[in-house]
Amino acid sequence: MDIRVQKTKKAIADAFLRMTGKKPIEKITVTDIVTEAQINKSTFYAHYRDIYDLMDALSNDAISSVVSAMHYLANMFEDPHAFFLDMYDALSICKNDNIQPFSSGNMKFSQQLSAALNEKAIEQGLQPDNYHYVGALLTFTINGIIALHKVKEPAINDEDLEKLANFFENGVRSL
Repeated sequence: MDIRVQKTKKAIADAFLRMTGKKPIEKITVTDIVTEAQINKSTFYAHYRDIYDLMDALSNDAISSVVSAMHYLANMFEDPHAFFLDMYDALSICKNDNIQPFSSGNMKFSQQLSAALNEKAIEQGLQPDNYHYVGALLTFTINGIIALHKVKEPAINDEDLEKLANFFENGVRSL
């Protein structure tokens, strides 16, 4: 991709993410974004149809980042403790990249991420026919960890994270 296109898309994404800190997504306009990004509306529309197209693109990027960061998907049932910690770290990418604003309360994001992770788990050798809980476990884990990342204070510490991983492991083992 042309470096100018990359810079423009980054400016648009950064402006959008800054705007999500100022107002609800439903209230953000293309004018808000282009003003914040210091570009013309025509430049925005050269890359995206509307704000929802931008959100979809950013969500897809976040999903790709999370999926590529996951290592233990096929071990979801064999080593649920490692799976939980891996998922926590992978979803930290979303938080660190400021993708969090549209992952919170967005069932579409959660469902798409769950489907992509399920697909990767199958590629890694998980036999989903044997585990009809896979989709529910992924959705539960994704939404739970997103909620953990939304908590600003007190931040979750390593000891609490270990307790949650143990809790998750005990729950999976009881299936």
